[in-house]
Amino acid sequence: MLLQLKALDKLTDHELAAMLKNSSETAFGFIYKQYWHKLLAIAGNRLNDAEDAEEVVQNIFLNLWKRRETFVLKVGFENYFAVAVKFEVINQLAKQAKIARHNEAFAQSFHQSNEAHINYDLKLLQQQLEDTISTLPHKCQLVFRMSRQAEYTNKKIAKELNLSEKAIEKHITSALKVLRKRFGQHLSILFLFFLNMVG
Repeated sequence: MLLQLKALDKLTDHELAAMLKNSSETAFGFIYKQYWHKLLAIAGNRLNDAEDAEEVVQNIFLNLWKRRETFVLKVGFENYFAVAVKFEVINQLAKQAKIARHNEAFAQSFHQSNEAHINYDLKLLQQQLEDTISTLPHKCQLVFRMSRQAEYTNKKIAKELNLSEKAIEKHITSALKVLRKRFGQHLSILFLFFLNMVG
């Protein structure tokens, strides 16, 4: 096993990615061992919660394994995981923010007698919104969540992801187009409860 790990250590990231694409559990285990603690430290530092940080890292590796057959490594694993942990941390923070906003808006806007019915409708709409956002392409989804859920400015997103502001605007426009097609006139209500603003 030690010899095998030494051999893997000599491979390039793209060679490891090719093995992963062929469902190599050995390659996956090696990548996992190389990056798990580093990602856990980053996530823990940003979330200040060990359990949330562990969930974030588990999601990253679970998604990598699920996508292994179609996975394409464009630069290197260092870059891939830097974006992945940023995305998952934002997603985790967005979930927490959505719960807080939902509770506040719900308490202020509705009478107690309608609470049970409305709560059911909102949860259903929230799930539909989350499901729809999750169907967006990975980069488009990341940009949209950073903009609407983490409340980053386009300039800040562009700097974080090393993209142009024009590219950021294009991703957000594409995401909103999908959401408007799915929810129509109800989109503004959804943004009121579950996101920060609508463009």
